[in-house]
Amino acid sequence: MTRRAREELGVRISLRTVRIAFALGGALLAVALIFAIGAAARANEPLAVASPPQTAVQQGAAERDVERAYEQATEQVRKVRALNLAITATQADQIAGKAFADLRALRHSAFVSLGQILGMAAAEADAYSTATEGRFDQAPLAKQTAAASPVLLAPRFYSVASRMSELATLIADQATTQLTAPPSQTSAPPTAQPSPSPTVRPSGTPSASPSRP
Repeated sequence: MTRRAREELGVRISLRTVRIAFALGGALLAVALIFAIGAAARANEPLAVASPPQTAVQQGAAERDVERAYEQATEQVRKVRALNLAITATQADQIAGKAFADLRALRHSAFVSLGQILGMAAAEADAYSTATEGRFDQAPLAKQTAAASPVLLAPRFYSVASRMSELATLIADQATTQLTAPPSQTSAPPTAQPSPSPTVRPSGTPSASPSRP
C-alpha cells in the first residue's frame, strides 16, 4: 500500500469516527432532554391533598384505633386484678393503679399526636386530646353497638395507632406479669412507657392498615 493510499484510508477512518461521535452525542443529548422534561413535569404535578371529609374519616378511624388499644389493655389489667392473687391487695392495687395511670397518659399522648398531625398547635392539641378522652370515657367502644366501616389509615395516622397498640400491650403485659408473680418475685410497678409520636416509622415501607371497626 502506497503512502497516499494509507493517508486516504486514515482520513476516511477519522471522518467516520467523527460522525459516530456526533451521532452518539446527539442521542445522549436527546435522552438527557427526555429525562429533564419528565422531571420538570413531575415537579409541576399538583400534590394530592385530602379533602376535609377524607381527613375527618382518617381522624375518626385513628381515634378509634387508639381508644381500642387503651380499652383492651385496661380491661386486661382489670381482669387480672380481679383474680385471687398471691400478692397482697395493697401490692395488687399499687401495680394495677400504676398501669391504669400509664395507660391514661399513653392515650392522652396519642391523641395529642393525632392533633398535631391535623395541624393543631400544642395547646390546641392538648385540649383536643382531653375532649376526645372525655368523649370515649362517656361512650367506650366496647359499649357501642354500631360498627364503623374499616378505613385504610394514612402512614402518619397509622404510625400513631400502631405505636399506641404496641405500648399499651407492653404496659398491660408487664402489669399482668407482676400481678401474677409469687410474692417474693413481685417488683415495683412498671415505669411509664414512651409516648406515641407521629414521627415513629411504620415497619417496612410506609403503608396503611385497615382500622378494625
